[in-house]
Amino acid sequence: MPQPSSFFIFSAVSCVLASLAFSGCGKTEPTQSALNVPPPPGAGTPSAPALPAAGANAPASVASVASSQTDPSTWVTSGPDDPATPARCGGFSFVKPAQWAWATPSMRFRQLQYSVPGTDGGGAAELIFSVFKQGDGGPVDMNIQRWVGQFRPTDGTDARVDQRTATIAGNKVTILELEGSYAGMGAAAPRPGWAQFGAIIEAPGRNVYIRLLGPSQTVLENASVFEEMVTTMKAD
Repeated sequence: MPQPSSFFIFSAVSCVLASLAFSGCGKTEPTQSALNVPPPPGAGTPSAPALPAAGANAPASVASVASSQTDPSTWVTSGPDDPATPARCGGFSFVKPAQWAWATPSMRFRQLQYSVPGTDGGGAAELIFSVFKQGDGGPVDMNIQRWVGQFRPTDGTDARVDQRTATIAGNKVTILELEGSYAGMGAAAPRPGWAQFGAIIEAPGRNVYIRLLGPSQTVLENASVFEEMVTTMKAD
């Protein structure tokens, strides 16, 4: 019997290999489970509802935060040509005696200043307003300690310190009475016989610092007037 030629054998093998290759091309891998496929970035994560903007259509609780009380651009500061009373500063209005005359602020951080005349030869005192947006000016406790530290003993007698708090017009107010030898910032030496009545108003968005500072006689004579001015303050 004649033997198959090498060409015939080669052709048969090639056909078999081609057939296997063709069948393999049509085979597909099983699809991965969707649980094992990471979702695209951000998919499936619910977004937080946006807070409504403060405005005419905003809820009252949101709109109140953006009220004029917390907007420094609406705060009025009394000037030399304004009526002698009230004093307006930091979003508040304070009724004061007309004879407490407006004065040019003499130091940095004094937003409003008045001269308080003395009686019976007593020297004039100063009524000083300073306003700091919340977070500026340092913590309230730190400023209280700074005020206390400015009054030193006189002739061996400790300075008088009286501190109390109250809620006025919905705001926490610290009232501080100090008396002794005053050594203010930059003073060459303590000045004996001085006093200060101070009030710190912790209001939304800012702290308002008010001081009646000067010779003890003048400050003490006007202490009740100063306290009434603070306790009857109104939102401006």
